[in-house]
Amino acid sequence: MSERVMKILRRQTKRIFCLIDGIILEHISPANIEHLLEQIKQLGSIRKSIVFFDNQLAPEIYEMYLSRGFSPKIVPSDKDVYITLESLDIANSQQADIICIGAKDDSLLPVVIKLRETTDIMLINPTKTTAKRYLPYSDYIISLDEL
Repeated sequence: MSERVMKILRRQTKRIFCLIDGIILEHISPANIEHLLEQIKQLGSIRKSIVFFDNQLAPEIYEMYLSRGFSPKIVPSDKDVYITLESLDIANSQQADIICIGAKDDSLLPVVIKLRETTDIMLINPTKTTAKRYLPYSDYIISLDEL
């Protein structure tokens, strides 16, 4: 397809920004990470995808995330704070149609409730039971135990 046609198609798809706590991806295989990305891409175009870690990664793990389209980010303290700030910045700039948040527990629930006022929410959780509290505030939920 020509570049012009691709630009038109990109404008019509939903813009997705992913912000994921790295701990929930540490124990799934690279094949399941690919499967997760496929599920997200069914809804639109992933414009930015950041995985937050609070410790250094081995070079091969860092490369694996980069090769899958993620931007690994090492943060010095609580990852939830960084996910919150980044998600509010994206929501306020109106750059996203869907904000995808990967959380290990319900600590980001207040942020999701606030974001839900202005954008669609996709939630990635390790298990279905972890996602239950988010159900009323999420448009899409992916449970990693079902991958």
